[in-house]
Amino acid sequence: MFRLLKFLLILFILLGFLGVSLLVYINTRNLPDVRNLEHWKPSQVSQVFAYDGSILTEFFVQRRQYVTIDRIPDHVKKAFIAIEDRTFYENPGIDVWGILRAAFINIVSGRIVAGGSTISQQLIKNLFLTPERSFRRKFKEIILAIELNRIYPKDKILEMYLNQIYLGHGAYGVESASQVYFGKHVWELDVCEAAVLAGLPKAPSRYDPYKNIEGATQRRNAVLQSMVEEGYIDIYTAKECYKKPINLREQDEEEINIHDYFTEMVRLWFTEKYGSDELYKGGYKIYTTADKDLLRDTHYIVKDHIELLQQQVGFPKLSEEEVNKMLEEYSKQNTKKLLKGHVYVGLIENIKRKTIFFKIGQKEGKVRFYGSLKNAQKGFPVYVRYLGDDRFEFIPYLETAVVSIDPKTGAIRALSGGYDFKKSKYNRAVQGKRQPGSAFKPIVYTAAIIKGFTQISVIDDEPVAIWDPDRFEEWIPRNYEGKYNGKVTLREALTRSLNAASVNLFLEIGYEPVISLAYRLGIKTKIPKVPSVALGSIDISPLELSSVYSTFANNGVRCKPYFIEKVVDPNGNVIYQHKPECSRVIPEEENAVMVDLLKGVIQEGTGKKAKVLGFPVAGKTGTTNDYTDAWFAGFSTKLTTVVWVGYDFKKKIGWKMTGAKAALPIWIDLMATAHTDKEVEDFPVPEGTTYIPVDLKTQTVSDGSCEGKKLLFIKGTEPKIDCSGNIITVPPYKKEEENFLFDINNRREGDEILLPGQ
Repeated sequence: MFRLLKFLLILFILLGFLGVSLLVYINTRNLPDVRNLEHWKPSQVSQVFAYDGSILTEFFVQRRQYVTIDRIPDHVKKAFIAIEDRTFYENPGIDVWGILRAAFINIVSGRIVAGGSTISQQLIKNLFLTPERSFRRKFKEIILAIELNRIYPKDKILEMYLNQIYLGHGAYGVESASQVYFGKHVWELDVCEAAVLAGLPKAPSRYDPYKNIEGATQRRNAVLQSMVEEGYIDIYTAKECYKKPINLREQDEEEINIHDYFTEMVRLWFTEKYGSDELYKGGYKIYTTADKDLLRDTHYIVKDHIELLQQQVGFPKLSEEEVNKMLEEYSKQNTKKLLKGHVYVGLIENIKRKTIFFKIGQKEGKVRFYGSLKNAQKGFPVYVRYLGDDRFEFIPYLETAVVSIDPKTGAIRALSGGYDFKKSKYNRAVQGKRQPGSAFKPIVYTAAIIKGFTQISVIDDEPVAIWDPDRFEEWIPRNYEGKYNGKVTLREALTRSLNAASVNLFLEIGYEPVISLAYRLGIKTKIPKVPSVALGSIDISPLELSSVYSTFANNGVRCKPYFIEKVVDPNGNVIYQHKPECSRVIPEEENAVMVDLLKGVIQEGTGKKAKVLGFPVAGKTGTTNDYTDAWFAGFSTKLTTVVWVGYDFKKKIGWKMTGAKAALPIWIDLMATAHTDKEVEDFPVPEGTTYIPVDLKTQTVSDGSCEGKKLLFIKGTEPKIDCSGNIITVPPYKKEEENFLFDINNRREGDEILLPGQ
């Protein structure tokens, strides 16, 4: 009997050994090789920074910033070890007693309910295995954890673990979690904060301190107790932490993750240069030129003004092409569940007084519109924003574009490509091209000044018939008010934006000087040799026009606009660094005279509303035929800003909606905001120029017996007779001549223009 029992015991052991061996063989045939971790490159977040170093946005698949083990404090490491794997530095990758304890619970339950996982096992599960709960998967996890510890040192395993784990709110790894919850780096955490993070891996949602501060506090205290038991901290340190509330970083997700026209430009630039995979997984730091506050202020200023303007001009006449485009948008949008804050296209069902009733799929809604609704019809598409709780707001059809540039460097401080990025991702500031109207005229007048004209040079403001070979008819430039003034000064012609005078000036100085200057100032569009160019008949982008006016603001030196300062890879290497591209385009003295003319537009011309700013500014309005485009382009010594307003489909904004009415109010608010609490100096007066009091009626020097307005002249070009008829002798001023013309033959659209000697 004893021999039989002995035989059966040996047979049972042999069969058990064979069974285990067979199980090991079956489950380890296709196991991944942990040596691959030598080339492991975890997905990391790429961060985009404003010019002051604050974060604009982040691009990621997993929000992670990898930190090496030497940058993680001991109390952070010990907090995780104490609660997750007390024998981490002694065990072979598994905790045998923990596994036996979990196995007993699982056998009793008949399924996997307890894990008993070490840090090594958790790392293996996250990197190599599926999250399924089965004995087969658990067995693979054990084998791989042991293999992991055989190949890699403990500190390397801990480093990978602390950078891989998910800690809630989209944060992977301790560095990202430190910034999400506490707004600081992991090496800046104290013991109490470290304990909060260490309590999260078990159940990030359940112990989320933003949603369950009581549960998070209890879990933190459990971590601290474990640290005391392991001798990592003393009881007094733990008690100090027990008394403290968890002080979280107050954050607004929108504030941290700005996604607008500017950040979209950054995304497109980076992906074109380095690839989408690198952006979303590579962990790069992208430093931009953006002013975060001005970027946000621009969004709200634009929003307020465009909404008010749409009410003033009323519901627009929708063309068939426009209706069809919006109906296409309507058919493509997901209407099963409306997302709060998103913009949708609805179909008008009914109109009662000032209320529009509409449908989005099966969802019914209504919005108030306080402007004229005479053009609104049943079946027409309408833009609305979903506010939640079955509430909506009307979204304007009108669009806008804004570019703000630091003229001294070309750095783009703020940019808006439309009313709202959620309505349309089309970037009108860069991609959109529209006629600038009279905002183009300063290029003509600058070319005239370079050729020797002064502010009091006399030109004809009379209609002239010009043959247009394209239309096969005569073209006559007409003034806005329909009146002509005969002989006028250059200053009067520009400040009053007289079309006939500007075209006559253009014809007098010739096509070549104007077109060549326009190219050098940053216009990339091919410019035809037609007289209507003087009135801004070519299509250009707001970014191009901002380059022109930034040159005026920078004493005649053009700095090419840019928006990326540098890119740093995850290892701290600078892989891209912006190099300034600045060159003189306009002689300093001639530019100063042009600026004085543009100051006159503000002081006594079409831009006089801007006098309310109270600091030195200069600029020009722009309005196209039938009020389809409204512009204001202007600058201080610190900032150049260009504003465009109009519809995507060319049509009248509204009756007499000029640049002064539609665009200038936006420009004024933007410039006021950008210059808050800043000292703004006046524009410089070069040594080769001088202010002279001039009687504008007689174009003579005021001697006190006539009215005089101080105007800037290049020395030697000022008037030589005072209003009493006396000749004034002025010493001749010698200035080195500069040739600013170049051959434009065979130039293609988009070509870069280099000055002689560059």
